[in-house]
Amino acid sequence: MVSSVNRSSNVNNSGGSLPLISPSELRKKSASNKPTYNQDIMSRDLGSSNSQLSQYGIGALSGYKYQSTVVSAGQSFGTSVLKGSFSDVVGSLGQNSQILGEAAGNAAGVGALLSGGLSAVSNTISFASGRESFRSAGADVVTDTVKGAISGVGGLAVGGTAALALTALSLTGTPVVVVSVIGGAIGASLFNKYFNTENLRSTLKGH
Repeated sequence: MVSSVNRSSNVNNSGGSLPLISPSELRKKSASNKPTYNQDIMSRDLGSSNSQLSQYGIGALSGYKYQSTVVSAGQSFGTSVLKGSFSDVVGSLGQNSQILGEAAGNAAGVGALLSGGLSAVSNTISFASGRESFRSAGADVVTDTVKGAISGVGGLAVGGTAALALTALSLTGTPVVVVSVIGGAIGASLFNKYFNTENLRSTLKGH
């Protein structure tokens, strides 16, 4: 009687046999079916955070490095407006615009080189270790390079303008440097938000 009951317990309603699974095996299968952490999401979030931090640094560096150029150009133009003729104002505007344009170009180049270089190293490691696909890693490098260039220009613009404002108030030295660095970091963030540079990452990755 017992054996007949055991045999019938291995038969389902359709007539097929069901395998007997021990409690320990059942626990193992249940654990293996649990959702695993998405490495792509982890890698993307970490990469985005590192990129954001690097942009703050580039903006701060740009604000510090080029604040004297912005201050000098601003003071020169201001002097021509107050004391010069119309032709002096026009000449000063053209000359100082060229100086600021060259500084902005240099800031963009340095920012792109720093951000793109750091991104290339980190994403090469991620690709080699299998955490990112080639397309994803390439998209990160391109996006971070563009963001670095924009951060450099944003840092120069906001950091330099902040330094010029303090100089106009007859402040010099450490306060001007501190404001240029903080303003540079803020400028990098503002410029990247304005140009929506992070959207480039999603577009290149096909998200």
